[in-house]
Amino acid sequence: MRHLQSASAVLLSVPLIGSAANHFFRWVKPPLSDGSRGAQMWELIREGGLMDWLAIGHLMLGILLIVPHTRFAAGVVQLPITVGIVAFNITMFPRGIALAVGMLVVNLGVVLDRRDLRRLLAPDAGRPL
Repeated sequence: MRHLQSASAVLLSVPLIGSAANHFFRWVKPPLSDGSRGAQMWELIREGGLMDWLAIGHLMLGILLIVPHTRFAAGVVQLPITVGIVAFNITMFPRGIALAVGMLVVNLGVVLDRRDLRRLLAPDAGRPL
């Protein structure tokens, strides 16, 4: 199961780190607007400066996913973000649904590890805070 978690974490980190790097270095131009509400929203996010902050968050979580000690925690933090990405694409940017669902699948591969889930959810009364 650890191999699946490791592979999933690396796969999930690629679009996060890649999009952050691309935002700052501008290797690939953002896609042109297709007239959808989602494309319009992305333009507002980029033009308004919010994408700078999103890129920093993507970079941080992408790096934390690669580090074995922080991998599970980063996957847990990323999971609601990934669910939001799926919802955004379903409702506002349909051409991105396939990539969003792919991200959700690999995100689940990071967090669905029995040992990590057991440690997260098991009561441990004898352990001091």
